[in-house]
Amino acid sequence: VAEGSPRNLAQLLRAVAEAVRPHNVWVRVLYLQPEGMTDELIETIRDTPEVLPYIDIPVQHCDARILKAMRRSGSRQELEDLFRDLRERIPGIVIRSTAMVGFPTETDDEFRDLIDFMDTVGFDYTSVFAYSQEEGSLAAKMEGQVDEEVKLERAQEAMDLAESLGFAATAAHVGERAQVIVDGIEETEDGAELIGHAWFQAPDSDGAVHLDASEASVGDILTVEFTDSFCYELIGHVVE
Repeated sequence: VAEGSPRNLAQLLRAVAEAVRPHNVWVRVLYLQPEGMTDELIETIRDTPEVLPYIDIPVQHCDARILKAMRRSGSRQELEDLFRDLRERIPGIVIRSTAMVGFPTETDDEFRDLIDFMDTVGFDYTSVFAYSQEEGSLAAKMEGQVDEEVKLERAQEAMDLAESLGFAATAAHVGERAQVIVDGIEETEDGAELIGHAWFQAPDSDGAVHLDASEASVGDILTVEFTDSFCYELIGHVVE
């Protein structure tokens, strides 16, 4: 490594932020592991304007036994402490995560613990997956494979909760103003509309902002007031 080169993610983010500073660029950090959330990284995300206060940490589960079976570390208490710390140290942070249900040997109690954990933390966005046997993987050979119907039932319950939390988090932005990047045009029954995303929406993942097509063009960066929401989507109008 060359002298002065970034040696960890926090240093890399600061270097990237400095490089893009003249160009009004957003830097979004996706797919972080809980054990990688160092004090330096948290402070860098908080204190670097170009780095959005948006973090994606795909925890998969909260039960220590299941996490160990997944070859992951951590426990529910450790994860809750981490997310509480993030919210206290980075005001207004948006958190995305991932939950996997039906991993081999997962019990009903462990699944219920995951549901309670998701509800307690209140992620803004959560992707939910039912475990699927991947040929050649260690988990595929484990005893205690969960019945397919049970996996689907658990996945549906987890998705219902994720949507309830996510829809509420989206609706909470109604009345706010934020910059929106216009990504494209969509044809609807009522005519064309512009589709964009705000800082708290990862493109193609977290929903979008819908604007009247006459208000701007693709590629514009606009200040938008959000007037309504549906599911993960926001409706807005340009104020500048």
